[in-house]
Amino acid sequence: MKAVFQFVERLAPFFLRFSLALILLWIGALKFADPRPVRGLLAASLSFLAVNAFVYILGALEISAAILLFAGVWVRYVGLLCLLLFVGTLTIFVITPRVTGFPLLTLTGQFLLKDVVLAAAALTVAATDATRQTTNLHAQSRQSAGWTTNSRSQSFGSRDELI
Repeated sequence: MKAVFQFVERLAPFFLRFSLALILLWIGALKFADPRPVRGLLAASLSFLAVNAFVYILGALEISAAILLFAGVWVRYVGLLCLLLFVGTLTIFVITPRVTGFPLLTLTGQFLLKDVVLAAAALTVAATDATRQTTNLHAQSRQSAGWTTNSRSQSFGSRDELI
């Protein structure tokens, strides 16, 4: 059983990053396919943002973030960007409860609630990459100082480890 959990521990960060990238790519592309649903939600909550140009900017940010996550580039920074995007979406709960039906959620409220999990995923992806970077830096400084260590290095599914 220990081997199973070691495998899961090694796979989970990559799977989370890849899943987040896939979702971002999909929802970003949908904004270009038909911006009306997002524009309608914005019109009911943040009407000054309810224009196609803003929806297309959001879509471009989401697609760019997805590509960077797939590539394993700037992962911690992309994770924080995604966190901001999802928190931005969740502000609709606070400013327009009539749209979301909070606490008894409407269909729109249920749709927006998924961003809580996506925000948690983005935060975890950013934190995991930052931890991996710190671990790698400490290991490099130990090596350059001539120190050795018996602890195994952790793998967090970065681009460097997958190539």
